[in-house]
Amino acid sequence: MTIRELGKLKQLRRLGIINLRKEDGVALCLSLESLTKLRSFSVNSTGENEIIDLQHLSSPPQFLERLYLTGLKDDPVVHLQDLPNLVHLELLHTCDNDMLSFKSGGFKKLKVLGLDKFDKLRCVKVEKGAMPCLERLTIQRCKLLKRVPSGVKNLTKLKSLQFFDMPYELILKLQPDGEGEDYGEVAHIPEVYSAYWRDGGWDVYPIESFKEIENRPSPAGIVRRSHELRPLWKV
Repeated sequence: MTIRELGKLKQLRRLGIINLRKEDGVALCLSLESLTKLRSFSVNSTGENEIIDLQHLSSPPQFLERLYLTGLKDDPVVHLQDLPNLVHLELLHTCDNDMLSFKSGGFKKLKVLGLDKFDKLRCVKVEKGAMPCLERLTIQRCKLLKRVPSGVKNLTKLKSLQFFDMPYELILKLQPDGEGEDYGEVAHIPEVYSAYWRDGGWDVYPIESFKEIENRPSPAGIVRRSHELRPLWKV
């Protein structure tokens, strides 16, 4: 079955595509607009240098609840923020912008958001009224992001903020007890931790031990050493 023929599967609820070629982007957009009952969708490109262009997706399936996207060309937030039923969104190696902005009123039902390997990302802004239901935010391998998302304090229902292999500079700014200049942004979140992959396992630091990260202590000095902890990513 070709990408264009996927649009004939009118009853389809879950769809996953791997190794999508750039030239198939337009056909995919046309097919997705026909899959009105789609609930879950994941797609990745053939490689990191193969960028998927979904700008022709003018009307995404309105019942979509879960999205896992890799290798998109444009800012996905602009195209997805008005999906009324989206509760879970994961973005990997998506767009080359240095800033992501979550606008007020966008992502009204989103509960889980993951951002991974945005190589040029330097700033994330969350306006008041954006993602009002968000419960878990995971940020991973965004090497140029040196500060916690601006406005994260507006996410009043956020229960867990997770960092995987993020710059020490960002993490150290979140230290409690007046030591971290950005601690006020995350003080309301029940669970904040940072994890680093070392020697075949994750070194996991809760927020109260962030000052230990800079010293890279032995596993015995870490609150948790995990071989089972996994980031969110599906694709």
